[in-house]
Amino acid sequence: MAEKFEAGDVVLLKSGGPKMTIDSYDQDDEKYRCEWFVDGKVQHQLFRESSLEKYVSPGW
Repeated sequence: MAEKFEAGDVVLLKSGGPKMTIDSYDQDDEKYRCEWFVDGKVQHQLFRESSLEKYVSPGW
């Protein structure tokens, strides 16, 4: 499967939530590992491509 996102891309969940950064792509699970911060602590989780969209800054 061709990967839609690259490491370092900033994304959002289509359902809402904080901006997250793509860390890597897990080919076995076909999911992206995303990282974000909550109260200064790094959080991470795997997400399917279909649940993510690339963040576009309002000024761009």
